[in-house]
Amino acid sequence: MPILNHKFEEFRDFIERGWIVAYPTETTYGLGANPFNKDSVVLLDKVKKRSADKPYLMLVKNIDMLGVYAEIEGVEQFLTVTWPNAVSFVLKAKKRLPEWMIDKNGNACFRISTAQFTKKLFEYIDRPIISTSANPEGFPVATDPYEVAAYFQNFDRIAVFPDMYNDVKGRIPSTIIDLTRTPPKVIRKGAFNIVF
Repeated sequence: MPILNHKFEEFRDFIERGWIVAYPTETTYGLGANPFNKDSVVLLDKVKKRSADKPYLMLVKNIDMLGVYAEIEGVEQFLTVTWPNAVSFVLKAKKRLPEWMIDKNGNACFRISTAQFTKKLFEYIDRPIISTSANPEGFPVATDPYEVAAYFQNFDRIAVFPDMYNDVKGRIPSTIIDLTRTPPKVIRKGAFNIVF
């Protein structure tokens, strides 16, 4: 049964202990985990009923943190003027990321969130966290902690955090754009509109 909580220190501790955390983003409720802990990622696959060969996107605090884990030369200015926003970008991954967070083309997906919750969260966590919609595959995305708890009530090691800043705007996920292609390609239409 999910545990309801609201302390950022405990969010950090749950992540460190390999738990799944449900939290508000600027689009939907998200599920998070430590991307460097393979057991956590495997648990997230199980909770989501999702294929293990489909890497998750990650939230980062800022461009500096992103540059540790992804190649940003040539696109840094574009990222700086676009983020924070409800748009995620596929970039060439650096070797600091574990192999299970990198797709078959050597890429990974990242976002800087506008959500007040995630901004506050990065005062306590100094590395990326996974962000994926809070729903089992094929079900509507959860938009509040009660929907999350209902979806995952049969699982342990899940902590659910409230939308204390009223961040969640609906059920539309972030837009995903692949910046490793020329020209860039929108691979998922979502909450952010952009034309290349």
